[in-house]
Parts: sequence; C-alpha cells; structure tokens
Amino acid sequence: MDWELCKTFVAVAETRSLAGAARRLRISHPTVGRNVAALEQQLGTRLFARSNDGLSLTSHGRKFREHAEAMAAAALRAEAAASATGGQARGVVKLSIGATLAAHWLMPRLGPFLRDHPNIQLEIITHPFPASVRRREADVVLRPVDAGEENLIGRKIGRLGTGFYASRDYAAGRKLPERRDEWRGHHVIGFADQASNAHLARWSDVITRQGTLVMRCSSQGDMLAAARAGLGICALSCLVGADYPDLVRVAPQKLSSLSDLWLLAHPDLVELPAVRAVIGFVTDCAREDRVRLRG
Repeated sequence: MDWELCKTFVAVAETRSLAGAARRLRISHPTVGRNVAALEQQLGTRLFARSNDGLSLTSHGRKFREHAEAMAAAALRAEAAASATGGQARGVVKLSIGATLAAHWLMPRLGPFLRDHPNIQLEIITHPFPASVRRREADVVLRPVDAGEENLIGRKIGRLGTGFYASRDYAAGRKLPERRDEWRGHHVIGFADQASNAHLARWSDVITRQGTLVMRCSSQGDMLAAARAGLGICALSCLVGADYPDLVRVAPQKLSSLSDLWLLAHPDLVELPAVRAVIGFVTDCAREDRVRLRG
C-alpha cells in the first residue's frame, strides 16, 4: 500500500477537510482529493462522509485509521533507527517556537549553529503555535506547557518573564501604576489572540481591569509597536522590552509573570543526530540566557 496515500488519509482525518490536509502536507487541494479517492478505490470502501462540520470518518474509516496511525508510528521509528546509525547530524528538523522567542532570542544566535551543522536544514515553525509533534507538524517544540497528551519527552529549560511596558513619552508627567488599584486613568493594550496567549491574556486582564482598554493586538510585534507609539501600557516579554531604550518597565519589582519553558520531542525522534543537535543548542542557549529570559 502506498504510504503517501495513508499520510494523506491521516491528515484529512485529523483536519476534517481536504483544504486543511493540503496546508499541513504542503500539497495541492486536488492532490489530496485524488489521494483519498485512490485509497478508497484500493480498499473498495468509503472512508469519509460529508457532515455539517466537515469530513467525518465512516465506520470503515475509523477502523482503517487505527492501522494507518500504527503505520505512521512504525515509519517514525524506522526513520529514527536508520538515522541514528550515522554519526553526522543531517536532515530537516522542524522546531516549533513562539514568534517572539524566535525573532528576539533565537534568530540572533543561530549563525554559529548553522555554520557548525551545514547538513542540518532548520525549519522554524511559528504558526500554528504550538505545532503538534504527533501530527508531524514539528519535530521539537519549545512551549510554556509540559508534554500534555502528546506523549513527548523533554524537560523544563528555563523561565520566561513578562512585565508591563510603556513608552517614555507616555510615562512623562504620569505616575505609572505600582499596584492593581492604580490603573484607573491609564490606557491599556490587551491581547486579541486569547487562545494562544490564554494564561498571559488572563493575567494582563486581571492586573489592568481598572484601566481603560484602548485596543487589543493579536501579536507581540503589534503590541510592541503600539507601546512604542505611546498608545498605552501593555504586557511584553522582558527580553523584548529590555531591548528598547524608549520603553520603561512599569513597577519592575511587582508586576511580572513567569512561565516555564519546556523543550519537548517525540520519544522516537530524540535519537536522531540532527534532532539531538537542535535540542542541545536550544538548551545551551536557554542556560546561557536564563537571566535575560527571566527579566
């Protein structure tokens, strides 16, 4: 049986749409449709049925999914076993990391790593975040939560600090809040993307609830731009806020949130030399920058 057809089947089953599977697999929408049709023809049965919320598995599709996922796990183990026999780190490694950490922390440090590992092609995945290792959207993930339900292995490598920041122009002539009851009269820039920043968004909303919410932004980049433009006070990663001399931190000893940083990978991938190299590099960077990350 053609493994490519099975991969397409699993992607459609998980995304419940041909378009979603096409985006995940980076192939065209018609190719996904042809692959599903070819697989159904080989098996002599319908695997999907259309429903109000997308494509649903038929009873035969549910049974076949068990076998297809077992095949996927076996393929992953075979890939790891074959690659682990070589001493040189080579191949593609997909690292899922938040956009802020990628741009402001990891990118400036990547030069020496890429020069030392010319046979590794690193893919930085910032969207969707966090990407799923189980669905092969990523090989390694750096995120503020532990393994959860994905059966990943790894460890906590640091803590990421967040504080409130305002521009020096905004702060001029104002008393910046130092307690939660001092936010009245201040402009607040909040989080629009509550899903990917749930903990931080709740923390920000609770602290600033007596202030005036003037806008919400879906990215830290936009929040940074809004704060630097003097539009209000917003929560930023300390490693970002500290890089801009035109920003001041609000109550630096009091208003801060810390989240753990977990570096995780699939247990069948950690023996790949390329994956080990990336894990070691990110871990070393976090160890060296632990004070800067905490803020």
